[in-house]
Amino acid sequence: MNPLSAFISLDDAQKEALGIQYTPQEIHGQVDLWTSSVERVFQYRHKLVELFSSQLDKKRSIIYLAGAGTSEFVGYCLQGLFRQSFPIPVQVVSTGKLVTHPEEYFAHTNPLMISFARSGDSPESCGAYEIANQFSDSIRHLVITCNKEGGLARRARHDPNSLVIDLDKATNDRGLAMTASFSNMVIAGQACSQIHSPDEYTQKLPQLVAAGKQLLAMTPGVVKRIAESDFQRAVFLGSGSHFGTAIESHLKLQELTSGQIMCGYNTFLDVRHGPKAVINKQTLVVAFLSFDPYVRRYELELLKEIRQQELGKMTILVGQAIDYEVGRFGDEVIEINLNSQSMLPDALTPPVYVMIGQLLGLFKSLHLGFKPDSPSKTGVIHRVVQGVKVYDPKIFKEKGIFQEIRG
Repeated sequence: MNPLSAFISLDDAQKEALGIQYTPQEIHGQVDLWTSSVERVFQYRHKLVELFSSQLDKKRSIIYLAGAGTSEFVGYCLQGLFRQSFPIPVQVVSTGKLVTHPEEYFAHTNPLMISFARSGDSPESCGAYEIANQFSDSIRHLVITCNKEGGLARRARHDPNSLVIDLDKATNDRGLAMTASFSNMVIAGQACSQIHSPDEYTQKLPQLVAAGKQLLAMTPGVVKRIAESDFQRAVFLGSGSHFGTAIESHLKLQELTSGQIMCGYNTFLDVRHGPKAVINKQTLVVAFLSFDPYVRRYELELLKEIRQQELGKMTILVGQAIDYEVGRFGDEVIEINLNSQSMLPDALTPPVYVMIGQLLGLFKSLHLGFKPDSPSKTGVIHRVVQGVKVYDPKIFKEKGIFQEIRG
């Protein structure tokens, strides 16, 4: 039996003992929510067209893709699509940076801030929203959240300069790690980026769903076997939109193993500039390959170098159209087998490929004796970040007083 399905079929007592009441089902069920996430975005098509069109008319206009942690990494999967769709600057920025250094982002700009949030209850998410309104009179907001009752959604609904899109409540993962929430926010963001040509995107969506279901059906056994090998580190590589896939995958494996497996990420070209030093004989290398032949040429040159220098314990290749010439650079190949008429552009495939990182995290967590739903035995990390106070920067600068911002 597919090991992911086997975990889901356990009774409640067995799941509770292993700490897998939520995470396996959330990984398994995320693809079934993608169509709903797109439909929810396109319900607001006219408002979104107006929002983006008005943004294009402004001088010094910029789009910020904002979030905290995994929600920030959503932006790296979308940045390229937004840049291609809208002829204005687009920048990914963590809400933490917006909170501590607002002048760097809101001075001399007319921003549209697109906030991604699973719960919408993290202090930085709510704080960044309030601080953005303080520092920019012209700001517009688009909030994409998995929790319509979260603090960010509740606040933004009462703001005439904000549009809130709530995703299905099933995307609001109950496990610690963001899985269904991540892929569905990426899908929703993709739909937003294609708001001027929705038919083109909806035509691709069934192929994307089919690819996701294929991966979940065919790869868990392979990934489980890889996870149960004795690597001690992992490095994830990705180009373009798959740089976001690499960042999110590194976090999934690292947080689900409570930091016991230390992970890195980079692009194929940039890893040579120092970071390659972390790839030792106990390192798993996961390469998210581009389908674009121009980009793949650079990727294969790096993989050839890794092979020749005998770096890493094992190299995993993930991608479409992996023939023998490509496959020989990997120890394991996870291929998305779509027919030649159904190949998906790289910018759309992060929600599919990221499930490899999610599965690695799940199976490695269990192999090391952790409980994936709450792997932090010491309570260092939580589902919703705790302990952060967000202070009002204007009051501090005017009066030197630290006054907390309440979302």
